[in-house]
Amino acid sequence: MTEHSADCSMVHSGVYDLIDVEDDATFANGVRFRTAIVEGTLEAPTIQGDSLIIDNGIVRCSGRIHVKRICGRGELEVRGDILCESIELTGSVNTDGDIRCSGDMAITGALRNAHHIVADNLYMHGVLHGNDIDGRVFFTQPLRSTMFSRFGMPDYQAQSRVILIKASEVSACKLICRTMKADSASLREGTAVEHAVCSTTLGMDMTSNVLLLKGACRRVHLRTA
Repeated sequence: MTEHSADCSMVHSGVYDLIDVEDDATFANGVRFRTAIVEGTLEAPTIQGDSLIIDNGIVRCSGRIHVKRICGRGELEVRGDILCESIELTGSVNTDGDIRCSGDMAITGALRNAHHIVADNLYMHGVLHGNDIDGRVFFTQPLRSTMFSRFGMPDYQAQSRVILIKASEVSACKLICRTMKADSASLREGTAVEHAVCSTTLGMDMTSNVLLLKGACRRVHLRTA
């Protein structure tokens, strides 16, 4: 294994212990790494390795990302699928393919996904636009800071929208959802669900609603935050 410091350069095919992208860099096909740190902008056809660390950088991948973990802060744009064990990222994530995370997925900022998200636990602080979410725990709420409105960044406090949610436990604030299937769910701050199937407990505050409810669940009134 070798180390490579990328500054306006091409990273050629090979196996690397560490790749440090300090400015602009492009991965050739066949690059594999133990750790990649992106401080600048990385363009890649595919990304394969252990740890992808985004340090105030931008990662653009036209194909699939297959790593153990993704973490840090910055921007991640992927045209293909993401396969990983964990994601912990502050910033924005835009994907056209599936996201399959065998462990926890925690995003602070914005997440936009056109297809399918599978994660053991998905924690979203910010704004989520998704199609199909499947997991054990799903939690979403907008970011709470006057900084965003002050600096003209209202998108991080906007309403999240998901077509289908399947999870054992759902906790949602400021969410619009077409179909939700859960054992238990807590809905707050203007969350609206067209069709819900709950088997254990459904909690809602006065600002939230479910249009059509199925399942023998216990209904609980939640206090508005």
